[in-house]
Formats: sequence, structure tokens, C-alpha cells
Amino acid sequence: MSLNGKNKLKTFLRTAAAMLCAAAVVACLIAAMTPSDAYAISQKEVDKLKNQLSSITAQRKELEKELSSLDKQQANMTDQIAVLDKKIEAAEEEIELQLELISTLAQLISVKEAELTAGEQKVDEQYELIRMRVRFMAERGSKSYLSILLSAESFSDFLTRFEVIKAIVNHDNSVFDAFRTACKEVADQKASLEQTYDEAESQEKKLEENKKTLENEMAQRESTMAELIAKEARAKKEYNSIAAEEDRLVAEVRDAVNELAKQESSVYVGGKFQWPLPAVNNIVTCEYGMRTHPITGVYKLHTGVDLRATSGTPIYAANKGKVITSGYNTAYGNYVVIDHGGGVATLYAHMTKRLVAVGDTVKQGDKIGTVGSTGYSTGPHLHFEIIKDGDYIDPITQYSGFRIVHKDGRVLSK
Repeated sequence: MSLNGKNKLKTFLRTAAAMLCAAAVVACLIAAMTPSDAYAISQKEVDKLKNQLSSITAQRKELEKELSSLDKQQANMTDQIAVLDKKIEAAEEEIELQLELISTLAQLISVKEAELTAGEQKVDEQYELIRMRVRFMAERGSKSYLSILLSAESFSDFLTRFEVIKAIVNHDNSVFDAFRTACKEVADQKASLEQTYDEAESQEKKLEENKKTLENEMAQRESTMAELIAKEARAKKEYNSIAAEEDRLVAEVRDAVNELAKQESSVYVGGKFQWPLPAVNNIVTCEYGMRTHPITGVYKLHTGVDLRATSGTPIYAANKGKVITSGYNTAYGNYVVIDHGGGVATLYAHMTKRLVAVGDTVKQGDKIGTVGSTGYSTGPHLHFEIIKDGDYIDPITQYSGFRIVHKDGRVLSK
């Protein structure tokens, strides 16, 4: 081979090697920019929430059928109110799940947007490779691969040129294939993102519809309760049985606590009580003591205090202890009783939702439920009781130093 031919071959090989090295570097950069599969939010989590939402929606529809059946049978209003309580509870849980699903979808959208951005950047990088390759070819002239082969000065030179050209062609093909693949991935990511956008928008519309439905159901409950109260003769007859149930429940809880206190291992857990609601909810609407019942007109002991709070307000355990009752009663609606040992217990009634079960051990301040208006109630509030040494006591006496105000403005705490 002549000196001139050797120089041409060296130049050709250096150029080809530079192109292949540059392509390898860009490919590494692109690979490094590809998003990880280990994202915090996955479609599996979205599907799980959707299944939970579907289940609670089905439960709510069954309650609607039950309520409709009660209407047709002209059943007594207390049964209707009990079903409405359950229906409202299901509707509120459905809304909570929808809010959680919307939040999860928003996070999934962020993940998919990040994937799309990375994908688009990958397309740009692949396109830049192609552009660089085309510019390189344009700057070096339009000499064909065939003419390069035919200009070989020996068979060895021909084989060398053939291998180099083969590597360049394979590289060019891989660049174009990678570009096509990246474009398809971006198209798929865009379609997936649009689908998630649509799903989130659909859930937000359903959420608004369910909020209106919940408002209507709560209005229906208030209307039913008002109608029940308005029809005095029948109402008093209906509620006399509920008042008797309330008395039975009061005695049952007290007896259960006294029985536990007799056990040798029963010792009061100690410490001061925590306020059972957020500190801002310090207004008493009905005090402990003898009163004329607002519905039955019966003069009797009100064994606890009624605390003003909106539906859904968290309810906290006043002290650590063990849950001995968690259930539904026509008088107290959803209610929970916690035994604190040594004949001391607390009761929380009219909850929208109970978050603890019988046998659970709770710490002071644990969330045990949410405020509602279930059972024998005319509006959202917490009925809170304290049992000590076998008797119901005024809960206010246990909160010295904490400001407690009556709805009429009087300060009740010492």
C-alpha cells in the first residue's frame, strides 16, 4: 500500500472510531437519564383504591335499597334514621376514598409526567445523533460506501474497509431503531398520561356529585328527625323505648366497669385526662346533671357532656386503656367505651365512624373515631362520659386549667 493510501485509511479509521465513541458516550448519557422503575406511586396502588371505592359504593347502594324498602313498608322512623346513619357513614367513607384516589392519581400523573419528560429528552438525544450523522456525511461529501470499497489498494485494505463500513452501517441502523423506539415510547406515555388525566377528572366530577348526595342525605336525616319530633304523640312513644334503652346502656356500662374494677389486677393507669377533641372544640352544648330531655321531655340525669363539633372531627382517647365496647346502639349510635383500670372508664357516643374494636389497647391521644350524629341525636356532637368509682361524674371536673366554655358564654372549667 502506498504512503498516500495508508494516510487515507488512517484518517478514515480515526473518523469512524470517533463516531462510534461519540455514539457510545451519548448512549450512556441517555441510559443514565432513563427514569427508574421504583417509583413511589404505581398503577397497582390506584387499582387497590378503586377496588375499595367500588366496594363502599356497592355498600351504599345496598343501604339505599334498604331505605327505599323501609319507606314502602312505612316502617317506624327510628329504623329509617338508623339506616340513614349507616348510609351517611358509607357516603363519607366513599368521599374519603375518592379524595385519596384523586391524590394518588395526582402523584401518578407527576410520575408519568417525569417519565414523559425523560422520554422526550431521549427522543431529542437520538434525533441529535441522527442530525450529527447526517451533517458528518454532508461535510465529508456524498462518496458511497461502494466507491470506498472499490478504492481499496489491496485485498487486506478492502477487508478492513468492509469491516469498518459494516460497523458504521450497524451503528446507523441502531441509532434509527432507537429513535423509532423512543418516539413510540413517548407516544405511549402521552396516551397513558392523557388517560390518567381523564380518570382524575372523572373522579373529581364523581366526588362533587357524591358531596351533593351526602348533603341531601344529611338533610333527609334532619328532616326525618324533625318530622319525628314534630309528631309528639307518636314520637314520645317511639323515644320512650329509646330512653329506656339509654338507661339500660348506662347501667350496663357502669356494671361492666365495676366488674372489671373488682379484678385484683385492675389498677387505674394514672395521669390526667386529655381533652377528647381538638383544643378548639371546647364548647359544651349540654352540661352534666339533671335536665329535661330535649325530645322526650323526661326529667333525668344527663350522664355526660355534649361537646360542639362538626361531623368528621377526630375523637381522641382521653387516657390509655383497653376498649371494652365498640358498637352501635339506637340511643348512642356508634359509641366506644375505654376501660382505664381501677373502676375508671370513658364513653364516646354519636360517632360517624369507630376506628377501634373491642380488645384494642389504646394510648392517650390515639384517634378512636370521628364526630357524627348517629343514634339518638339531633345534630353532630360528641357525647362524652367519665365513670369513676362506680358512678358517672361531671367530666368538666377532670380538666382544671383547660378552658371550657358553655354555648351561652359561661366559663365552666376551674
